[in-house]
Amino acid sequence: MTHSTERPAVTTPPTTDLDEATALRLQLADQLVTAGHIRTPPVDQALRTVPRHAFAPEVPVRKAYANDIVATRHSDEGRITSSISAPWLQADMLEAARLQPGHRVLEIGSGGYNAALIAELVDPTGHVTTVDIDPAVTERATRFLTQTGYDHVHVVTTDAEHLPTGIVPDGGFDAILVTVDTWDLPWIDALAEDGRLVAPLRLHGYTWAITFTKRDGALHSDEPLIVCGFVAMQGAGAWTANRRTIPGTGVHLSWEDGTPLPVDQLAPALTREPVVAHTQVIVRGQEPFDALTLYLAGALPGFCRLSVDPDGENGVLNPPPKHWPGAAIVRGTSLARLATERIGDGDDGNGLYEFVVHGYGPHGHLAAQEMAEQVLHWQRNHRAALCPRITVHPLADGDDPASTADSAHVFVKRHTRVAIGWPIIPGTAALLTDDDGRYLLHLRSANKPIWRPGQWALLGGNTEQGETCDQAIARELDEEIGLAVPDLTGFVTLDTLDARGAFKDRVRVYHGTLNTPAHEIELREGIQLRWTRIEEIAEMTTDPGTAAVLHAHHNAHQPRGRQNAALPVVEVREPRDHRSRSIVGAHLVLIRDGAVLLGKRHPSSAFAPSTWHLPAGHREDLESAVTCMVREAEEETGLRIPEEDLSLVHVLDLLDPGSTTPRIGLFFAPSRWEGEPLVREPECCTEWRFWPLDALPEPTVEYTRVALDAISRGSLYAPMGWS
Repeated sequence: MTHSTERPAVTTPPTTDLDEATALRLQLADQLVTAGHIRTPPVDQALRTVPRHAFAPEVPVRKAYANDIVATRHSDEGRITSSISAPWLQADMLEAARLQPGHRVLEIGSGGYNAALIAELVDPTGHVTTVDIDPAVTERATRFLTQTGYDHVHVVTTDAEHLPTGIVPDGGFDAILVTVDTWDLPWIDALAEDGRLVAPLRLHGYTWAITFTKRDGALHSDEPLIVCGFVAMQGAGAWTANRRTIPGTGVHLSWEDGTPLPVDQLAPALTREPVVAHTQVIVRGQEPFDALTLYLAGALPGFCRLSVDPDGENGVLNPPPKHWPGAAIVRGTSLARLATERIGDGDDGNGLYEFVVHGYGPHGHLAAQEMAEQVLHWQRNHRAALCPRITVHPLADGDDPASTADSAHVFVKRHTRVAIGWPIIPGTAALLTDDDGRYLLHLRSANKPIWRPGQWALLGGNTEQGETCDQAIARELDEEIGLAVPDLTGFVTLDTLDARGAFKDRVRVYHGTLNTPAHEIELREGIQLRWTRIEEIAEMTTDPGTAAVLHAHHNAHQPRGRQNAALPVVEVREPRDHRSRSIVGAHLVLIRDGAVLLGKRHPSSAFAPSTWHLPAGHREDLESAVTCMVREAEEETGLRIPEEDLSLVHVLDLLDPGSTTPRIGLFFAPSRWEGEPLVREPECCTEWRFWPLDALPEPTVEYTRVALDAISRGSLYAPMGWS
């Protein structure tokens, strides 16, 4: 039997014919139908049938039927430990579960009311089990379920982290609904193949209600996520954020996935004005951007959440709201955080905002640029996606969680490995030609941080959420030149690669014909329009992708493909500056009694995590290599070494695998020094130790081994990675 997907009608009779509780219950259902939370007749009927107020007798009837939570139990500190969830969220999760008559369903986190709704949906041929760790909660649920006629619901007092023997039916539950904030999903084995699991899963401190289907022993989701909040999981499955406070600031950084980093060194960074990196990525006042936060959490090593004491003096510009800590990254003595700046008024009166990144500390500008680039990548490739694709695999016995995180967008939990993939939604561009064989190009603004500033390019732009590419290109042409081009057809897919050959973005290019003179076209965005012949392209500052598309069209003589057909792909690689710009690094070779000083890199280090390496660092602007060595030695180890006591003992000419940027490693040996090695930058290095030159530890950075071997042989120069 299947349920109808026909949207239920609003059917509440006049309240004068009903008692107050029934009238309020039906009004609530009407609200949920109108708002789109109730989408099928069975869920509608369940919410109109089960008396919500009977499960919350301690509050007035009107409050019981408000579209909000009802707290039913508190800790001694006043924290809510049990509640009846908000009706809109209960309806969304019930719809997502797709419950059918006869289904066997497990609810984790009891209260009674939601279990009664589930019982209505699976009818007497199904079976409902609800579990909770708190005996007071299960006693209450049992009592209210019995009083309301749902005594066939099986109520169990247990820690859901490890379900007791006999609770899981043969073949597993057809559906599992989790109504507590959970950090992990240890119930994969308890779910039947093709079963549905709906859970508020916590990823990097933010909670999303996610709907999964079990296939081939793993959980898969490609359905929209719902930002939500639930009471926290208790018992063995509880998880507490690793929250650290920057001394004297009232600024807190939290890690719930990933290794926490030290924060004491960040205090000076907040004493100066931040650097602001603009992204030109716009968000409306009431538009959610939780997907961006989830994307950044997976894309940026060292991601954390930043919160601020509301009354503290902390130096944080435009602090995040209390209920939604800001996205941040730590980079040594610097940090960066995502923020917004109001740039105008939206049509809805809620304002328009630009995503900006604030960078604090000596390298805050680099951290801000790093985060801003990821915001732009999300904007160009993923923003229009309705949701990411999420896969959850159980960790096998004996798995090392650290070794399973082999992808940037992977979150390793206690029992599972959560991988998040982001669909690429192409942008669009219009290749417009006239009867003379010319191409219409527009000159992009040069003084804005936008894609291809100051270059001639095709008209077009990003696809917005919910749009098809066909709709997007029509909208872009209307916004940019106020025209509709009726004969647009798909021509090619343009993939842009960076200088190393890695994918950067994708654009679907359409071809159409237009014979309007450039001066008669109203240009609404950009600087200038121009009809251009193919031979003129080389003399213009033209976007490389545009040039590649024009040449492809010129060689093909006619458009290829239909609007919905797979199109030929044109690849263009961003140009590389062929003038060599090597990165210069200074390395300290401090040898005492035949042993060399090495430091173990922090597990969350962006370079060589948990690996042994010499004290080293990159040369900064207008800094000599020997000055760099003196500075790095003191910053990292506390050792004081005069410049005149350093001797160059080796030069390593290094090209890393897959890199297009050479590195020159300069290795200096001191004749004397003051002090003993100290861990001065714990976010980079966790310990210093002297190791015999003939017994270096595992793992040691490979080029460090090569350089030390060359030094021991008296060789001043060695190439590495060039063959």
